[in-house]
Amino acid sequence: MAARGVRWFVAVTAVVAVAAYAVVYLRAYADAPIRSDGYSYYVYLPATLLYHDPSLDALSRDWYGGAFPDFSAIRRWPATGKWLDACPIGVALMMLPFFLVADALSWWSNLPRDGFSLYYQHAAGLAGLAYFVAGLAVIRSTLRGRFADGVVLATLVAITWGTNLFHYGTYDATFSHAFSFFLIAAWIALVERWWERPTVWRSAALGGLAALIVLVRNVNAVFLAVLPLYGVSRWSDARSCAIAAIQRWRHLVVAVGVGAACLVPQALMYRSIAGAWWINSYALLANRFSFASPHLGAVLFSTEKGLFFWSPILLLGVIGAFVARGWARGLVLAAALVFAVQAYIVACWSDWQLGGSFGHRAFTDGLALAAPPLAAAFAWAANRPRRLVPVALFATATVLLSIAQMVQYWIGVLPIINTSWAQYRALFLTFR
Repeated sequence: MAARGVRWFVAVTAVVAVAAYAVVYLRAYADAPIRSDGYSYYVYLPATLLYHDPSLDALSRDWYGGAFPDFSAIRRWPATGKWLDACPIGVALMMLPFFLVADALSWWSNLPRDGFSLYYQHAAGLAGLAYFVAGLAVIRSTLRGRFADGVVLATLVAITWGTNLFHYGTYDATFSHAFSFFLIAAWIALVERWWERPTVWRSAALGGLAALIVLVRNVNAVFLAVLPLYGVSRWSDARSCAIAAIQRWRHLVVAVGVGAACLVPQALMYRSIAGAWWINSYALLANRFSFASPHLGAVLFSTEKGLFFWSPILLLGVIGAFVARGWARGLVLAAALVFAVQAYIVACWSDWQLGGSFGHRAFTDGLALAAPPLAAAFAWAANRPRRLVPVALFATATVLLSIAQMVQYWIGVLPIINTSWAQYRALFLTFR
């Protein structure tokens, strides 16, 4: 049964995700898919391909009389007066095939080819859903052969339903998180293959994938640390890994060259807007960093957006980091470092909640890197009968709780931000 569950998990999840997506928009639980952050990530496509003006001016004039709505992350750069979109171009690039299909369908059915009519809206939303499902397929492939089928199935269920991942693959699918989730899952898989046998093509793919990770969310550059830290579980591993990397310097040059070339379009855009090859694209927004006073406890444990409060299943991943063996052990250091850097950066941000969201979405991107230690925890419990029952009960309860709270969020019961302990208790498992 476990083997069949693993085999069919991705397909079944895809069907459930499409059904959930349909319910969200048929019942109007959410506004049109291209909204909030999703709008800012997407807007490059209609501006460039339909309005033939990547500067965003033509689109802003046609839709908003020369200005963008306040909810967007688009502001004029003071020195040049040109529009700067705080969201980079990576998500738009990944949405491109879906956008082209939507444009063809809009032309065929005589719907407005304006970039925001029916087919464009749902092409953008279904793009995020597709990458979410593809990321699950990559994780399944990575875990199979290293863990028993029951462990793989438990891990897939926990990652999908015990966190906010399903939410960002359906309800908020135009945000960057489902796209980044797929990219980081693919990054882990490709890094593994590159260390097994580096080739020119794998090295080129490594560079291109690294660039796309950065182009989707600049801060996700921290995940590139998986490459040098892959397989490192003690200091002696670090030395041998460094020697092996030096021996592969030609392949690293290829990867760096391809990666740099893939970043050129974004760099040219920044150069045109701000006169610099790379800038802090969030500089014009109100958010600021305070590195001396991070809200670390709130980011991890608060009722507002605490990672472990809203996704307690991930506490098993913390246990897994200590009990992991073999292949999973070789990813623990990378996962711990990336998580620590992510948590600190988010905790130092003035908008550490990242606006309205279900759970803390800053960590959704890296759930693929949480999968190996989580699987290690399940494998550890499976070999210890006294641990298995409490771990299984905890996992089941937290997954069911996460699903229930996701539904509460969808139907408007839970606040989208600033949830207090009093509110949480009053609304606990309330659906009206």
